[in-house]
This record gives sequence, C-alpha cells and structure tokens, in this order.
Amino acid sequence: MEEQEVDPQNIIEKIKEYIHVRTELSVLSAVDKGSQLFANLLTDGLVLVFTILAGLFGSFALGFYLSEVLNNTYGGFLIVAGIYLIGAVLLNSIKDRFLEKRIINLMIKKFFKVRNVEQHENKDS
Repeated sequence: MEEQEVDPQNIIEKIKEYIHVRTELSVLSAVDKGSQLFANLLTDGLVLVFTILAGLFGSFALGFYLSEVLNNTYGGFLIVAGIYLIGAVLLNSIKDRFLEKRIINLMIKKFFKVRNVEQHENKDS
C-alpha cells in the first residue's frame, strides 16, 4: 500500500473551507428558525386578536340583548360583567392544576416542532 503525502497547505485550505461552510450553515439555520418563529408568533397573534374582538363584540351584543330583555340599561352589562367575574374566579382556581402545564407543554412542542422535523429528515437521508 502506498502512503500518500500529506500537504499541509491543502489541509489548511480544507479546514478554512469547512469553517466557512459551517458558518454559512449556522447563519442560514438561524435565519430559518427565526423566520418560522416570527411567522408562528404573527399568525398566533392575529388569531388571538380576532378571538378577542369576537369575544368583545359578542359581549356587547349579549349586554345590549340582556339590557333590552330586562328593560334596564345597566342590568344587562352588569350580568355580563358578573359572568366574566365568575369565569375569572374559576380560571384562577384551576390554572395551577390544569392550564399552566398544558400551555407550557404546548409551547415547548411548538418550539421544537421544527427541530423534530429536521431530525426525521436527516434520518431518512
């Protein structure tokens, strides 16, 4: 078997090229993940805004309807406020046991979803 001569200049060039490619890959990966995170935040934010607006206008409609049914301008809105107060008390009482852990797990799954997809694609290659 013949031994090949090792050219130090060639090795240095290959190392420089490798570092350059790894840097480019890191930058592109960061941009990709950042843009996906931004898109998720933007779309989730829009869904949240529309949901809040729907709830707000629904609350106004219910308040006006109950005011008309009760023939009392303030009564309908006080009933709606009472419903929200009861909802807030119930939500506060169950948040520690049920809601916080589920929300945390949902956010972790959403954040690492891209990473899991990339790992499965790399295994398939």
